[in-house]
Amino acid sequence: MTRNDIPDEQSLLANVLSSQISIPPQPAILLEIDKLINKPNNQINAIGNLINKDVGLTAAIFKLVNSAFYKSSTPITGIQKAITILGINQVSNLMKGLLLRKSIGGNEVAYEKFWERSNEIALLSAIVARKQISACNIAVEQAYMAGLFHECGVPILMQRFPEYCRTFRLNHGSHWPDFHEEDKRFNTDHTVVGYLVTKHWNLPEFISQAVRFHHDRLNVEHAALTMVSILQMARHLHKNLHRINDPEWPGISGNVLDEIGVHKEGAAEFIEDVLEKFNQEQS
Repeated sequence: MTRNDIPDEQSLLANVLSSQISIPPQPAILLEIDKLINKPNNQINAIGNLINKDVGLTAAIFKLVNSAFYKSSTPITGIQKAITILGINQVSNLMKGLLLRKSIGGNEVAYEKFWERSNEIALLSAIVARKQISACNIAVEQAYMAGLFHECGVPILMQRFPEYCRTFRLNHGSHWPDFHEEDKRFNTDHTVVGYLVTKHWNLPEFISQAVRFHHDRLNVEHAALTMVSILQMARHLHKNLHRINDPEWPGISGNVLDEIGVHKEGAAEFIEDVLEKFNQEQS
């Protein structure tokens, strides 16, 4: 497929809607925060007061700002201070990830396993982006958000089509399905649905493109290609972490490593270092 062969957003949306697939709208709280962010003084106090109304969001922000990832010397207990340390964009991105899960819903064990995997890939993406910031020029919070959103089309399709990922549900998410095979049975696929979610939630265009083409490196511009490479590395690291075979990696590893600025000879050391940092974050 060439770029000229790629359907435009309206065609994709029409196809999804014809299949009666519901794209979750962006929550009102995010629209309010976006308005505050765009004001000259960023309204940190107003944003903090808005976040404080949701206990779950507040707890998640404190958990992140007090994690080893930010290496704070003393515990942070005030929401305005947390926002200042994390940065307003990071807070907004974190909220998008948390609210995405709430918007999609799903009470089965398979959904819990799905979000657990998404969170792990998001953190791995962030670690790779931070470690390779000079080569990739992708902000840590952008990589984290891309990891959270990159397969969000999966649970949406699971809700619309009970038979989608049936084995994944029956084994309670213990074996990740082959989505290429799953998607062949339906009139759309999880990358298209995920792409439309990112567009509705006003994510940066290069992240939307990375979500759309995270299985395909041929159809994206440079920033999106770098983001795709970070996602593909994070997915490989996740499989490495859980001792899962990755038959696709030999075919893409050279391009991925080149794009994120890792020499082939140093790949094993790089992987070991990222996984060590990941385990430190989880402890």
